[in-house]
Amino acid sequence: MKRSKWLLLLSSLLLLSFTLAACGSGSKGNNASSSAPASSPAASSASPSASSSASDKEVTLTVMTNIVGEPSKVLEEIAKAFESENPNIKVEFSAPGAEYENIMKVKMASNAMPDVFSTHGWAKIRYGQYLADLKDEAWASQIDDAIKPAVTDESGKVYVLPIDQDKSGPVYNKEVLDKYGVQVPTTWDEFMKACEEIKTKSKGAVTPIHIGGADSWPIGQFFDFMATPSFISAPTNNASQLLDGSFDWKNFDKLPQMFLDLQKKGYLNKDVLTAKYSDSAKAFGEGKTAFGFYGPFLIEEAKKTNPNVKGGLMPIPSVVAGDQPTLAGGEKATWGVWKDSPNQEAAKKFVAYYAKPENVAKFAKADALPPGIKGVDIDAGDMTADFQKYASTPVIPYFDRVYLPNGMWDVMCKNGQDLLAGGINVSQFSENMKQEYERLRAASK
Repeated sequence: MKRSKWLLLLSSLLLLSFTLAACGSGSKGNNASSSAPASSPAASSASPSASSSASDKEVTLTVMTNIVGEPSKVLEEIAKAFESENPNIKVEFSAPGAEYENIMKVKMASNAMPDVFSTHGWAKIRYGQYLADLKDEAWASQIDDAIKPAVTDESGKVYVLPIDQDKSGPVYNKEVLDKYGVQVPTTWDEFMKACEEIKTKSKGAVTPIHIGGADSWPIGQFFDFMATPSFISAPTNNASQLLDGSFDWKNFDKLPQMFLDLQKKGYLNKDVLTAKYSDSAKAFGEGKTAFGFYGPFLIEEAKKTNPNVKGGLMPIPSVVAGDQPTLAGGEKATWGVWKDSPNQEAAKKFVAYYAKPENVAKFAKADALPPGIKGVDIDAGDMTADFQKYASTPVIPYFDRVYLPNGMWDVMCKNGQDLLAGGINVSQFSENMKQEYERLRAASK
């Protein structure tokens, strides 16, 4: 029994001596770390807490955008600059182009969104429930008044950073129009006349309109532009019927007929179904086409082929007698933060980096659009004067974002391709639109 007590006492003394030794060693380690660099092995091993702070923790952000072409490269350049200034934050940047929307649908269904993503016109309606509120960010108070309604709501929530804002319409090659004595058209009839003059006077050397139909979205862009003057902007319009579901889709026939007429009259590039967006930009830069149903960004892309190309922005021609030309507007390039992101602090820091005036200016210039943040001058190259010229032109939200249920964009693009390929006729196009419109409306209720 005495032996057991002796062993217990000896064990206690040994434990106490080891504890005191450990305390002494820790004290020396902390003293050493105060004079050693934070990244030194001595500091790291002696004081683990010094290297495990939130600011030093390595984070990988997944970032995804729908933006394509040269503007996408500028977004990525800014992301790389952010990485350089924030070495503990790695950025996995992705710009999948035409597949973006389908990818995002899968991610929404599984609630596994990128940390930072663009909302391509659907910040509130489609992505609102997935987005963190950014109203407390320093840049939030600087959102330009013109774009503010599209990216905020009545409660004050700020859904995304609008890096720039869309004020868009078809673009034209100034040198081509000047060469053949064609005025910028303001009505659809004038537009068709201009196409005929260019086709005839150039003896087929210049295609009036170039569309990269293989990418599908350029076809959708035509329908999105021309649906507004066809059904929305005129004093007598179909806006209420499209919103309440009572629209007679037989009336829609005129829009695919307009599109088909362009092909039948030889106003579209012959390879419209195999050409890509990059081909449109190349043809525009080379002066082989006069018009592009894209937006100002086509001109910037064309400068990769011809740095001296002269392009201009034109409002969307009116279709109904008595109506006036309009511009399409709303979101363009945005960054939002996934509300369930495990890296929200880093994600908000990433977004704030793009809100810096110099970065807003750099990207807005690349996209050839007005900036989304106050205090940044418009520098849209050839189109700066056009934005000033058309400052009073009505800006109407993109047709599909207001009047079609979520999911109709792909329907419009695919049916446009099928129409040009001869797979469907005009009435079948409208019937397909009707069926999907009704199905998607019912599914959203």
